[in-house]
This record gives sequence, structure tokens and C-alpha cells, in this order.
Amino acid sequence: MSNKNNKNQDNNEKKKSYLDITRKKRSKTLKNVVLPIIGGIVILGIISALLFSPPGPSGFGALGSAHEHAAFLIKINGKNIDLSIPKYQVQSDYIHVENRDGTTLHRHATNVTFGNFLETIKMNLDKENNNNCIVFDNGTNYCDDNANKLNAYINGNNTGIESISNYIINDNDRLLVIYGNETENEINRAIKEVNDIEIQFT
Repeated sequence: MSNKNNKNQDNNEKKKSYLDITRKKRSKTLKNVVLPIIGGIVILGIISALLFSPPGPSGFGALGSAHEHAAFLIKINGKNIDLSIPKYQVQSDYIHVENRDGTTLHRHATNVTFGNFLETIKMNLDKENNNNCIVFDNGTNYCDDNANKLNAYINGNNTGIESISNYIINDNDRLLVIYGNETENEINRAIKEVNDIEIQFT
């Protein structure tokens, strides 16, 4: 009987030692082979994402290649266009308004212009029959005529619509697009209004 118990005990010890050995081998293999391979793949993925991010559309830089904020207003006949409504919010990852704010422009890539922003919200600054025009997402356009003019200002300077369309914003810039028959004093008040906007740096 003691021989049988000894044999069972020997068999149990052999099974335990075999399981211990294979468990140790698996653990060692996991530590020495599998984990370094996974780590290497993760590191290569991060490096590839940073170094080889594809450029954005139309020659934009890679997403994340810039992070700039500017204040802006679009005024038509004395009224501000409300860009805080949902249909205008974050229409592009590259340049947008966000967080129910319609007066801070966020640029997240190099080579992205104010005109590119307007395109993302289906608006456009253009010339029709030699007249400056702003075209809205519903097809309505406001063009220079005998009584009204479309003007554009960057940091208080009258630049014209082509310059503002091609302008790449920088931190703390102030942009104004204004259409109507404003006097010089009214234009100066509009410039002050855009200068007084608190930029949302997020």
C-alpha cells in the first residue's frame, strides 16, 4: 500500500514539475519574445504616425501640424452671422469653429486658409462681374453694388477679399468680413467688436 502511495505521489510530483516547467517556459517565452515584439510594433506605429502622416486635402499639412486660434466676424448689413449653430460647427478637422462658439477659428494644420474654412461651411468669397461677393450656404449672395460694399480686414487693415481668402491665421489674429453701406465710424466700431472678442484657446 505504501508503494502504491509512493507511486501516486511520484506521479503527482512529476505532473506538477512538468506543469511547473512548461508554465515557466511559457512565462519566459512571453517575457523574452512576445512582449518585445508587441512593444516594437507599438513603437513603430507611433513613429510611423508621427513621421509619415499623410498631408491633408489640397496640400494642407498633416493634421496636428499647427494649432492656432483667431477671432473673426462676418457682418451683413449691420448684423453678425451666427456661426455658433450646429450646421457650422466642426465641419473639418483642419480648420473650424467649435463648442457652440462662432467667433473663434481653430486651425489644426499648416497651409489652411480662411477661404478653406469658408468652403467647409459652404460659403465663399468671390468676384462676380468684377464685384466682390460673399456667397452663403443657401445660395444667397451679397455683392458690391452702388450702395453696398464687401470689405475685409485683417488685424484692422483693409486687405480685400482675395487677401483674406488666402490668409493663414495665426494666434490672436482678428479677421472681419463686412458687407453693407457702413460709414467709417461704423467700420471702426465693427473692428473694435472683433478686437474685443475673447478667443477660446482650446
